[in-house]
Amino acid sequence: MTTTDMVRQAGALALLLVLALTLAVTLLRLLSLPLAVAALALDTAADLAAAPLTAAERHAGGDR
Repeated sequence: MTTTDMVRQAGALALLLVLALTLAVTLLRLLSLPLAVAALALDTAADLAAAPLTAAERHAGGDR
């Protein structure tokens, strides 16, 4: 059975649907990588911004 025979048996619409789904998943995975990097950068920035607050909180708590 050749590829052409398999396409004819499965139907062109089904094949196009599978290809469109594959393309959509690939594009979503490629888009998620920069978003994950941005989330990591924001998390790191939040940790750096909160570091002085945490140090002051520890120092104030030692007086009790």
